[in-house]
Amino acid sequence: MPKRTTHTYSSEDARPDGPESELFVYYCKHCASHVLITDTQLQKMPKRKTDKAYALDKNKYLARLNINESGKVLLKRGEGKLEKQFRMACIGCGLFVCYRSEEDLESAPFIYVVDGAVSSISAETNPQVVFMMSLGLCKVHLSVKKRNKREVQV
Repeated sequence: MPKRTTHTYSSEDARPDGPESELFVYYCKHCASHVLITDTQLQKMPKRKTDKAYALDKNKYLARLNINESGKVLLKRGEGKLEKQFRMACIGCGLFVCYRSEEDLESAPFIYVVDGAVSSISAETNPQVVFMMSLGLCKVHLSVKKRNKREVQV
C-alpha cells in the first residue's frame, strides 16, 4: 500500500519575516463577509479629500478582493470636472465598499475603500470587551452608567 501524507499550511505556521509579513483581513460592516485582504492597515493609508475614501496603492501593497462588480458611475466634482468610478460591492449583501478609477481592475493603480464600509473585526469574533481565559471561562469588561434613580423590585 502506498504511503500517504497530508500537509497543511496556514498563515500561523509561516515564519514571520517582520511586520511586512502580516496580512490584514477586512470584512463588510453590514454582513461580515470578507471583502479585502491586504498587507497594510487601511488606517495608515492616505484619504481622499473629496469623499474620505482610503487610497490603497496596488503597486506598493497587496490587494486581494472578494467583491462583485457594481457598475460605472459618473460624479460631478466641481465645475466642469467629472470623476469616473467603477464600483465594487460586497458579495454577501451588495453593499458598495470600494471603487477604482480604471475600468480594468488589474490596470487600476489604486483601490479606494469607502470610509466606514469595512471593519477589521469579523462578526464571528469576540468583541474587544470579551477575553477568553483558561478552563473555558471568559472575562468581560463592562462600563455601566447610572442614568436615573428608579427603584427596582425583585
